[in-house]
Amino acid sequence: MGSTEKDVENEIVRDSVDGQVLVKEEPLSGSGNSSGKTSSERKNALSYANILRSRNKFVDAVAVYESVFERDGENVEAYIGKGICLQMQNLGRHAYESFAEAVRLEPQNASALTHCGILCKDEGRLVEAAEMYQKALKADPSYKLAAECLAIVLTDLGTSLKLAGNSQEGIQKYYEAIKIDPHYAPAYYNLGVVHSEMMQYDTALNFYERAAVERPMYAEAYCNMGVIYKNREDLESAVACYDRCLAVSPNFEIAKNNMAIALTDLGTKVKLEGDINQGVAYYKKLFAIIGTMLMPWVLYKDRENLDKAVECYKIALSIKPNFTQSLNNLGVVYTVQGKMDAAASMIEKAIVANPTYAEAYNNLGVTYL
Repeated sequence: MGSTEKDVENEIVRDSVDGQVLVKEEPLSGSGNSSGKTSSERKNALSYANILRSRNKFVDAVAVYESVFERDGENVEAYIGKGICLQMQNLGRHAYESFAEAVRLEPQNASALTHCGILCKDEGRLVEAAEMYQKALKADPSYKLAAECLAIVLTDLGTSLKLAGNSQEGIQKYYEAIKIDPHYAPAYYNLGVVHSEMMQYDTALNFYERAAVERPMYAEAYCNMGVIYKNREDLESAVACYDRCLAVSPNFEIAKNNMAIALTDLGTKVKLEGDINQGVAYYKKLFAIIGTMLMPWVLYKDRENLDKAVECYKIALSIKPNFTQSLNNLGVVYTVQGKMDAAASMIEKAIVANPTYAEAYNNLGVTYL
């Protein structure tokens, strides 16, 4: 399983100005206060460019940043702002040049270093990106964006190492990511994946749970917890985990299929223990979640578990005795098992339930071959 990565928002300068912002341009003069006027004009232009950028008017903003350079060719903030605008226009190389110039002028500028790192990561240069983020944090340990970005790239590096067969080195990168950003959920999730693969399931559960704490909408973490509980035959806990998963991601097909299997097994378990009503309740929940169109045959055919498929169809028929598809599909399974009389009986019932169900007539013909 790969890592899951969150988006990094560009820094923007927001304002509370409504309507059009006008900047009054005045010619430079040789008067004694010319320096003050130039400084004021430069600040006004820079503020205006930042406002344009915050409103996604990137082309206009770049033009204003260029006007700032005409007065001050070493304005670091303008180079950063211009770089962000170019980056948002997918002009990565030119954006990097602008950020790099800001770094040249101010080597300890955490924002410029971080944006250089973001562009390195976008190009797949993860090691260089990590180095840039580390320099940014060295310049400003409190710079949150750099910490978040470093945690992301360390996690990606960890996954690359793991996929290359270097699991221990990958684990180390995940731990480094957590040290940098203790709230970065994908690092915990990937640690859960690694420990699951190493069959260290208690440790894996702890990491999945922490991932879910940091990111309550983390459907994959809930799903993987459910798998561990299901394999331990703790069906109630498995169902609870799949419930949480589907609550945040209702169309998560893997979780829906896993839930179907867990509910089927749980319903059968409590039914055999004598609690028929509770068993039926679990079966009804199964169909409420996955819908009556889902055919358990699909779930179990790849597992070559025809008996389990038969059980699922019988469950469906205990809830809806004239359910055409279940009657037909049960007949198909009986055909595969060589029980031709039982197969013909089920398919004939399907035809009685729905005389226009062409597939049933076709399957009935197979039983007479």
